[in-house]
Amino acid sequence: MNMFSRFHQWKKVMIISLVVGLLAACTGGNKSELPPMPESGEGTIRVLYWNEEQFMKDYGSSFNVKYPDIEFEVVSTGEMHQTMGPDDDYHEKMLAFVKDKRLDVVILNQPDYERFSSEGLLYKIDSLIEDEEYPIDDFHPGVIDLLREKGGNALHGLAAHFSTSALFYNVDLFKEYGVELPRHKMSVNEVLELAARFESKSNNDKDRIYGFDVEHNQLGYGLISFADMANLMLVDPKAEKIVMDSEAWKTLFFNYAELVKDKKINYFDRSSNEMQPGFYNGKAAMMIGQSWSIGQMKTMQYLSDKNGKKHKAFEWGMVTIPVDPSRPDESKIISLASILSMMKDAPNKRASWEFIKFSAGIEMAKITGKSEGKLTTRTKYQKDIDGKSVEAFTMLKPSSHSPFLFETLNKNKVPQEFFRNLFTEFDNAFKDIASGKETTEQAYEELQIKLQQQLDVAKKKSVTAQEENVE
Repeated sequence: MNMFSRFHQWKKVMIISLVVGLLAACTGGNKSELPPMPESGEGTIRVLYWNEEQFMKDYGSSFNVKYPDIEFEVVSTGEMHQTMGPDDDYHEKMLAFVKDKRLDVVILNQPDYERFSSEGLLYKIDSLIEDEEYPIDDFHPGVIDLLREKGGNALHGLAAHFSTSALFYNVDLFKEYGVELPRHKMSVNEVLELAARFESKSNNDKDRIYGFDVEHNQLGYGLISFADMANLMLVDPKAEKIVMDSEAWKTLFFNYAELVKDKKINYFDRSSNEMQPGFYNGKAAMMIGQSWSIGQMKTMQYLSDKNGKKHKAFEWGMVTIPVDPSRPDESKIISLASILSMMKDAPNKRASWEFIKFSAGIEMAKITGKSEGKLTTRTKYQKDIDGKSVEAFTMLKPSSHSPFLFETLNKNKVPQEFFRNLFTEFDNAFKDIASGKETTEQAYEELQIKLQQQLDVAKKKSVTAQEENVE
């Protein structure tokens, strides 16, 4: 082969390589199973969200800066909620609603993502990520693993945000009472033991200092939340039996009951429709709060009470929520929010995939990371909020070790009535303990019996309803 022939062959190879490179650039990587975007850049994405205005604010407007000719048709979930009856199964209703709307993209919470994946409604994106070399290495540890697990060992979406909580504490009160400050990765019982050390110097409810504030929730809600943090299940995986007869459950129940009895927990009393001033007012040592609680703390410093007296400012801090000591680096309280998924039969897959890549991508993470109300799953880009480090929110990774109580009940089609009554039963038990009507041991034993009876009744109702639907 002469010099000219070799040069001609080399030139041909270079041209082919250049064309392949350009094609790869059009699809975002080396290759893709989806066709490229049309040259005009035009398209329409039909998406499921709360409402159009909120969608454009959260996602659409930012995406349109990059793709100005893509239009959105927003199908509001409010349309579905308006038809929901008190006994309707939310997930069944949602599935039926979505199947009827011929959507391109759905933005889901974690339970809906798992359900949609198991029903085969979502497009598998593993190969798209690999072929187009879409970066996922900088997602918060555990996020991609959790998405794969909930997606049936496959990725059917990407989470743009996650939600979690932190333990907020009043530094001034801890110093005043000579109690050591909370630390990261404490157990639930360690937190309750700290709360027990705050003996109020006033017996007047309006001036009382509380060890813990369950923040506008009932006593039962507070206990169930602590049980979730400790990975203590109330029911078995089939939701057939109450399983709170363990030593761990008994210790949690007794420690919590002691705080109630000694008036060291501030809670919402449904019987009187009242709640005393709590953490935000400087009257409680600790509470469980979210990222938006930081902004709330700032706002409260400038507000006045009903008597026109300004709230006293105080120093405060945050540590991680309590954890299960056997799994100190993770928490199931961390849940994925805004999971962006493409429907398997989406009419406009390429535009939908471009939207998902962008919305869960680095550009949007940089924007979200500066906001007060959301935590980006790409935590590398998460900024401090109002001058406070968000380490307490980002230190732990999500866990799938055991599901939330509500997830287990819902998965086994236990009527929501049981879940609602559950908190009332716990509230009644704690109030009986506080009034001296029953000992803690008596209330604990009787509560298990009552809950089992109610669960049996609820399960029978569920079976009857399913049989009627079949007929």
